[in-house]
Amino acid sequence: MTVDALRIGGAQRERAATEAWWVYPAIPMLAAAIAFAWTLHGELQRMYGLTSDAWDLAYDQQVIWGITQGDWFYSSFARANFLGIHLELIFVVIAAVEKVWPSPTVLLIFSSAGLAAAGPAAYLFFRAVLPADRPESPWLAVALSAPVPFWAAIQESARDFFHPENMALPFALLAAWAGIRGRRGLMWTFCVLDLTCKEDQVYTVGVIALLMSVYGGPEIKKHWRFIFYLASGWFLIGTGIVQQHFRNYGYTDFVYYRWLVGLNPKIPVSPLAVAEALTRPEALMIVAAIVASMFALPLLAPRWLLLVIPPYVANVLSEHIPQNVLNLHYVMLLVFPLIVAGGVGARRFVERFSIKPAMALVAALPALMLGWGTGGLPPALLAANDVYAKPNAVAQLQTAASVIPAGAPVNADAGLCVWLANRHTINDFPDMLDAGAYVVIDQDYYLGNNTNRAKRQAAADALATSGRRLIYDDGRFQVWSPIGD
Repeated sequence: MTVDALRIGGAQRERAATEAWWVYPAIPMLAAAIAFAWTLHGELQRMYGLTSDAWDLAYDQQVIWGITQGDWFYSSFARANFLGIHLELIFVVIAAVEKVWPSPTVLLIFSSAGLAAAGPAAYLFFRAVLPADRPESPWLAVALSAPVPFWAAIQESARDFFHPENMALPFALLAAWAGIRGRRGLMWTFCVLDLTCKEDQVYTVGVIALLMSVYGGPEIKKHWRFIFYLASGWFLIGTGIVQQHFRNYGYTDFVYYRWLVGLNPKIPVSPLAVAEALTRPEALMIVAAIVASMFALPLLAPRWLLLVIPPYVANVLSEHIPQNVLNLHYVMLLVFPLIVAGGVGARRFVERFSIKPAMALVAALPALMLGWGTGGLPPALLAANDVYAKPNAVAQLQTAASVIPAGAPVNADAGLCVWLANRHTINDFPDMLDAGAYVVIDQDYYLGNNTNRAKRQAAADALATSGRRLIYDDGRFQVWSPIGD
C-alpha cells in the first residue's frame, strides 16, 4: 500500500468519525428516554393504584405544596420544619412548578427525569475523562453510560419514588464533566445545584474537588481547593447553623448511631457487632453489583475506589433499616464516587490496552444482565409485581374524600396519603392520630413501609367505638369524622 493510499485511508476514517460524532451521545440519550418512560410508568402505576408510600412521597408532597402556600417547609409528618431534618432547597424549584400544577405527579416526573438523565450525564463524564485520541474511547463511554438508568442500584432509588438524590447524581456528573472540560461557570452552577439536593451532597462535591485536582481543566485544576471550600462552607453553615436553627436541637439522624456509644440497649456494641455491620452481605452485594455494572473497571483505580468507603460506612453503621443495607434511595450517595472510580479505571484500561472500538460495547452486558436479574422494577426478576398491578382507584378515593372540608386535618392509610397531602396536616394512619382529624380507611389497604400491620388493624377496629361517626362508606373507602363531630 502506498503512502498516498495510507493518507487517503486515514483521512477517510477521520472524516467518518467526525461525521458520526452525534451517534455516540444519541445512544445514551435514547436509552435515557426509554428509562424515563419506563420508570415514570412504574411509579405512576403504584401511585394511581394506591400502593405508594406515605414516607417519603406524601411527606415531600406536603412540604412542597406548603411552600406554594407560604407555609415554608413545614411537615405535619414530623410536626416540625423540614429544613431541620434535611437541607433540600431544591424543593423551592419544584414548588414553582407545583404552583401551576399542584400534583404529586410533578415529583415523580422530576425523580424519573433525574434518574434517566444520569445516563447522558455519565456519557459526558466518561467521554471527558477518557483519552480523546483513542478510537475506542467514545464507544467505551457509550457502553458504560447507556445502561446506567437501568442499573439495579438506580432501580432501587426509582422504586422509592421521589428523593432529591435522584437529581443530585446527574448534577454531580455534569459538574465533573464541565470541570474536566474547563467550563468554570457550568461547573460551579452544577456544584451548587447538587448541594441544594441534600446536605450529604457536600461529600459528593468534595469528591468533585479531588477529581478536579487531578483531571480538571488548567484553570480549574489550579484552584480546585475552592470547590472543597464550597463543600466545607455549605456543611458548616448549612448543617451547623441553618439546620440547627430550624431543628432547635430536636430530631436528628444521628440518633441512628447511638448504639455505637452504647446508648441503645437493644443493640450491644462490640468489635464483632461493628465488624458484622460493616460486612452486611446485602450492602456488599449492592456495591459489588455497581462495580460489576462498569465491567469491574473501578478496580483498576483502587485509590479512587477508596472514596466510596466513607458513605458506605456511614450507611451500614446506621440502625435505620433500609439505610444500613443500602436499599431504596440510600444507595445513591455511593453511586457518584463509584462512577468516578469507573471513569478513571476505564482511562487506565484504554491507556494500557488497545481493543477494537466495537468490542468496547461488551462492557454494557454486565450492567444490563444485573439490572434485569437483580433489579426491583418490572420486568426485573426481583420486582414485586403485585404492587404495580392494582387498578386505578384515585377517582373513587377523591369521591370519598369530597365529604371532607377543604384543608381539614386528615389521617389516612399510607397508599392514600399522597392524594390527600395538599393540606396543612396529613399523617399516615394510625401515626399521630388525634381527635380533630378526619380518618380515611382503605378496606383494600397497602401496608406502608412505616406501618405496623397489627397496630393499624387495632386502630381501624377501634374507630367504631372511638366517638367518631362514619360519614362515608362505598364498600372500599371509609371516611370517619373527628371525635365528637
